[in-house]
This record gives sequence, structure tokens and C-alpha cells, in this order.
Amino acid sequence: MSAGSADRRDPISTLIAVGTALCQTLHLQALLAEMMERVREVMDADACSVMLVDEASQTLRWEVALGEGAGKLQTLSVPIGQGISGRVAATGEAINIVDAQTDPRWQGRRFDAATGVTTRSMLCVPIRVHDRIIGVIQVLNRRGGPFTADDQRLLEALAGMGGVAIENARLYETLEEKVQARTAELTYTLAALREAQAQLVQSEKMAALGNLVAGVAHEINTPLGAVVSNTDLVARAVAKAQDAIANPAEVARYLEKAAGLSGVSREACRRIGDIVRSLRNFARLDEAERKPADLHEGLDSTLTLVAHLLKNRISVRRDYGRLPPLDCHANQLNQVFLNMLVNAAQAIDGPGEIVIRTRAEPVGTDGIRGPGGAVVVEIADSGCGIAPEHLAKIFDPGFTTKGVGVGTGLGLAICYRIVANHQGKIAVDSTRGRGTTFRIVLPVGTTA
Repeated sequence: MSAGSADRRDPISTLIAVGTALCQTLHLQALLAEMMERVREVMDADACSVMLVDEASQTLRWEVALGEGAGKLQTLSVPIGQGISGRVAATGEAINIVDAQTDPRWQGRRFDAATGVTTRSMLCVPIRVHDRIIGVIQVLNRRGGPFTADDQRLLEALAGMGGVAIENARLYETLEEKVQARTAELTYTLAALREAQAQLVQSEKMAALGNLVAGVAHEINTPLGAVVSNTDLVARAVAKAQDAIANPAEVARYLEKAAGLSGVSREACRRIGDIVRSLRNFARLDEAERKPADLHEGLDSTLTLVAHLLKNRISVRRDYGRLPPLDCHANQLNQVFLNMLVNAAQAIDGPGEIVIRTRAEPVGTDGIRGPGGAVVVEIADSGCGIAPEHLAKIFDPGFTTKGVGVGTGLGLAICYRIVANHQGKIAVDSTRGRGTTFRIVLPVGTTA
């Protein structure tokens, strides 16, 4: 006795087995293929297929077909209301053709010609979902003779289960498409936000540099003026030495003056070089990728740039510990240091002090730990401090306690984001009237 015969005599077991199989996948094509395999087996048929309604064209289109030449059906369609399958889709009534060659309702010779199969008998039932016909299942040529009423009831039950499974698969595919579209949208938005953030960081950096231009220009102009003046004096001294060539003592005196002026010029050029080098270290425009960097070099370069804000008023004490090289975007961290130091200078009204402390924490601190531990940078000032009601908001974008037209309120927000992007942490401790300390903790050994 064949497996198909046994299944037909036990419809409950058949339905359970088919239901279990249909629950194994939510992908429509895989589900339809599995459903047709089961239908062909339990119906003991030569061929079977499932056709789904195309609402736009009002036709039935073959989705899956099994049997000899079945693949050729994939390009064909049947208008709803025409032929056996079209009538079943239009009326919702099953049709059982006992002898296709003599039954006038059967008009499928062109399909037989396409597949090379001779249709002897056919059973076609609708697939319903909530009183709506979404397709049909048709089986051809039962090997044991025409399809029976029991076969029709079993196939209708299978079609009912299939309809639910098809609807679930379509809902799943629609959900998948929405998830993919949403994911693509979020990916695009994230990329746009990152680009906007990068532009904002760069804009804030340029704004910070712009605010420093006057002071830096003055810092460069002073030694540059000395060089220009000394060049003229040296030229005069050399000319007088030439005029006094007959008097060695007089020549030696002029040359001694020229040598002294040259020393002053060398010191002035060194100062200009330090300022230019500090500007380059601050910008680091040629370093877009993370690289190992010396944080002390970044701090010292930034201090050079803000020297005009501190001169003759604020002393700076460096309490540097031994720090390992930190894999980072050095230009971004320099921007953080610049913002901290400018804020500290502006918070001090009159004489005061800024203290910069650095240390390594081999086992990490404040919940920050990389493979190499962490480094801590603290910038403390003796300024006016931050009001308690403002402490919780100082890293919010747009928040500022400065007057209208002074700053954008983005400096500390950008600092917070830069440190967060380095997987670090920035915190503040302030007492009104006694000063503020910003603490930056960065992991050592992370690469992203």
C-alpha cells in the first residue's frame, strides 16, 4: 500500500502533517513548494500546482507547479472567470473533472500542449482567506482513477490551511520589506547625522580658531617685529663695520652688536616656530584616522595657542604623569582641550591659576577601561565656578551662560560627543566661587 493511499484513509493525520510542515517556514515560495509536495503526495497525482490571484491584471498566475513540463507554466496566466481554474477563482466553488477529454468545461488543451502532459482528470479548489479568494490549487491525473468526493474535501481542507499560511507569509514578507526599508532609512539618517556631526565639529573648531586669531596674530607679530627691526640694525652694524675696517677694535664692537641682535632674532624665530607648530598640532588636518598620539604634546600646543588669554594674569601648573600613547583622533581631543582651557580662562576674573593633571590608571577608572587601562586628564581652574542648577545642563546642545552673541552653546556638547566617540567619559565638579574641574577619562588600547 502506497504512502499516499494510507494518508487518504487518515485525513486527520494528513492535515496534522501538512499543518506542521507549513509552520516550518514563513517565506512564500518555500511554503508553496512544500505545500505542493504534500498535496501531490496525499492526492497520489501526476501533477499539481498552486495559482495565486494577481489583483492588478485580474488573472491567476502559476507560483509553483510540480510534474512533467510544469516549469513551462510559470510564464502563463489564466484570466479570472475563464477555464476551470478561472471559474473556481471567480465563483469560489470547487470543480472535479472526471474525464477531461469529454467534459465540455475543460478547455486546457493549450496547457497540455505547453507541458506535454495529457490531462485525464482534474480537481481544482479555491484558496480562501477571510471570504476572499486569493488563489486555487489544482491536481491532475490521480493514479488510482478519478478524484473522489473525499479527495475534494481533503484538498479543500488543505487549501484552507494553505490560505492562512500564505497570508502569514505575505504579512511576514511585507514586514520584512518594511524593516529593510526602515533599516535603510535609519542607516542613511545615521550617515547623515555623522556627516553633520563631523561638519559641526569642524565648524566649531574653525570658530574656536577664529576667536584665537587676534591673540595668535599678536603673539606672532611681536617676535616678527623684533626680527624685522633686528635685521635692519644688523645691516647697519655690518655697514659701519665695513666703514671702520681700518680700526679692528671698532669692527669688533659692531660685530658683537650684530651677534647679539642675531641671538634675539633666533629666539623670536623660535617663538614664531612654536606658535606655528602649535597651530598645526591643534588642527592636524592631515590626520583623519585614529593614530597613537602624545596627549601632553596636544595639551602643550593648545596652551601655546591660548597664551595671550593667560599672559600676566593666570598661571598654569602642569602636573603631568607618565602616559602611554593613546590611539585617538588627536585633532578632536585638542579641540576638547582648547574648549576646556578657554572656558577656564574666561571663568577667572583677575589673577588666578589653571592646573592640568594627567595620570594613567592601569585598571581603569569611572567605569572606563581598555586593554591598557585608562588615562585621566583633569583641567581645574580657580574661577567663579558653575551654579548648581546649571551643572546638569552644561553638556546640552545650545546651553550657555554667556551673553548673547558670545559663543554658540555647542562647545561642551561637542566635547562630550568627541569623548563619547572615543569610548570615554567627561565629568565636571564645581563649587560656586571656588572653581571648576573637568575630568576626562579615556580608554587605552581601543581602536574604534
